[in-house]
Amino acid sequence: MMIEKAGSAGQRRDLILEQIRSNGGSIQVEDLSRHFGVSVATVRRDLDYLSQNGLITRTYGGAVIGNLRAEQTLREREVTHAPAKDAIARAAAELVQPGATVLLDAGTTTGQLSRYLARIPGLTVLTNGLNALNVFAEADTDIHAIALGGSLRPTNQSTIGPIAESVVRSVHADIAFIGTDCLDAHRGMSSRTLEQNSLKTLMALHSRRTVVLADSSKLNADWSTYWAPLPDRCTIITDDAAGRDALRPFEKARNFDLSVVELEATDEDAKAS
Repeated sequence: MMIEKAGSAGQRRDLILEQIRSNGGSIQVEDLSRHFGVSVATVRRDLDYLSQNGLITRTYGGAVIGNLRAEQTLREREVTHAPAKDAIARAAAELVQPGATVLLDAGTTTGQLSRYLARIPGLTVLTNGLNALNVFAEADTDIHAIALGGSLRPTNQSTIGPIAESVVRSVHADIAFIGTDCLDAHRGMSSRTLEQNSLKTLMALHSRRTVVLADSSKLNADWSTYWAPLPDRCTIITDDAAGRDALRPFEKARNFDLSVVELEATDEDAKAS
């Protein structure tokens, strides 16, 4: 492999940008280190500089060109598309039988689902969502809640990593409910980090049925960096707010089932009609 030399740190950073662009918009630290013949620490400092100047976004182990959509906190996301998330959660809860074992992903729609699950008798629910655990802690039912454990991710109040994954590997649930940042009929589901994607994929593998919960604002969105394929024969529950054009790619796909909940018209909708 030919090592590309740069005369100064500034020149190297310009070349790093070119290398990321030529690599499809993303690259790993180790690849840049080998390409430029400098240490991993030097590459990380260069990437930090480029990130601080808004030219790239740092990712786990590398970087992508441009800025990812700013991540909202869990509290901020709870009030976004709240009616759709509640309707999706209610529809999802109807799929759960009393006494079932459930894997519940972290997120706002899955968090809303936890309120309905808490009313179903005899459930065992394993989750990495702190919001769901708080709901179960206050529930006056016989629900058996198990925290997956792992490393805390404060922004979305979840736990991820090897500890959480080891718990998931020890069970085979009746049903898994998975959240996503973006949903594409071909790319699949997405997360902010590789660790989140890994846990979602593992939840799907360790359940008899997988249900992906995604409000219509997430359909066909492509801003995310990390993607995981949708499990075969999974069910997708979304809402009808996006319209038929947004739903059509999912309706044509044959490897999963699509369930669309109808949202009640708001006062503004009634006035517009």
